[in-house]
Amino acid sequence: MFADPSFNPHAIWSQWNFQPFQTVPALIALGLYGAGLYATGIRAVSRARAACFVAGVFVALGAVVSPLHSAAEAKFSMHMVQHQVLMLVAAPLLIAGRPGLVMALALPIRVRKVSWTIGRTKPVAAVLRLLKNPLLILLVYAGVLWIWHLPGAYDAAVRSSAVHAFEHISFFGIALAFWAGVMRTGPRRRMRPVPAIGLVLGTMLLGNWLAAILTFGRVAYPIYVQRATLLHIDPLLDQQLAGSIMWLPSTIVFFGVFGVLFVRWFRDLDARHPRRATVVSEP
Repeated sequence: MFADPSFNPHAIWSQWNFQPFQTVPALIALGLYGAGLYATGIRAVSRARAACFVAGVFVALGAVVSPLHSAAEAKFSMHMVQHQVLMLVAAPLLIAGRPGLVMALALPIRVRKVSWTIGRTKPVAAVLRLLKNPLLILLVYAGVLWIWHLPGAYDAAVRSSAVHAFEHISFFGIALAFWAGVMRTGPRRRMRPVPAIGLVLGTMLLGNWLAAILTFGRVAYPIYVQRATLLHIDPLLDQQLAGSIMWLPSTIVFFGVFGVLFVRWFRDLDARHPRRATVVSEP
């Protein structure tokens, strides 16, 4: 077993990771969002939505700069907690804040007009429609999830800060696309209810399949065997815990989202096909 000088088992719960490429984008996002709210006198969105966005930024930042990050490099289960926080908590909070609308209001009017003109050109509009396609989102989500959980890719992410950052960008980016679709579902909105329901169910099933492999399979990641030995924990039990963390919270969240979308679907049907009142004439 080779030595790993980058890993300190005695400091995993005391290390903070304030890297500029993580903190600076968060500060820029908060600044643009605040400028957009100031430009409209905090009328662009409700206070609750604004609070969701701010909370999402701090949750995402906390997941990558707090000791959870160093713990994730030591324990597979903590790595899974980090991913779940980013994808199931931070991402939907950010989308709930409607960041695109608010940040756009922070830009000069000329820039907004130019952006709107470019967005309406056929090539750009076609790309934007493609990015909103639920099947494409599902395939990319599945690809990102499964590829990064291959042993080689996962070990590379744990050993290299740059690869680890790219892994987080991949997970976070596809999670934002997923939540942007399912949270903006309805008539004349980003996605219709039935495709959104299919996206949620497909994502849940593909994620649960991977979680089942991790929970009931053999130890998949050699690097965690080495680090588990230094921490005096069982690597198989740690992997089983990670699989359960990946399985249960996401299933609960996705079932909740499925229920909301199902109700929206029926409301959409009622709106398009209103029931006709039957008049019973008295004899």
